[in-house]
Amino acid sequence: MKIFGIVIKIVAALAAIAGIAFVVVKYGDQIVAWFKKTFGGLFCCCDGDCCECCEEEVAAEEEAPVEEIVEEVAEEGAVVAAEADFEG
Repeated sequence: MKIFGIVIKIVAALAAIAGIAFVVVKYGDQIVAWFKKTFGGLFCCCDGDCCECCEEEVAAEEEAPVEEIVEEVAEEGAVVAAEADFEG
């Protein structure tokens, strides 16, 4: 009976580790994004645009809308899919 209890504890520990691994794999990107959004300012080494974390924020703000990107690609002569192509 003592061995059975030890085996159950080991199985429970392995299940807990597997559960944590699943959560990290499934929701890791969302956890990192939340952490950066919540605590990002605490770990930034500067007040300006001198470091990588500040450059990423500026780049995200300056992204072009999707319509402009599609127009640029269409002007270059590339094949662009229309909405009708995806209707079933």
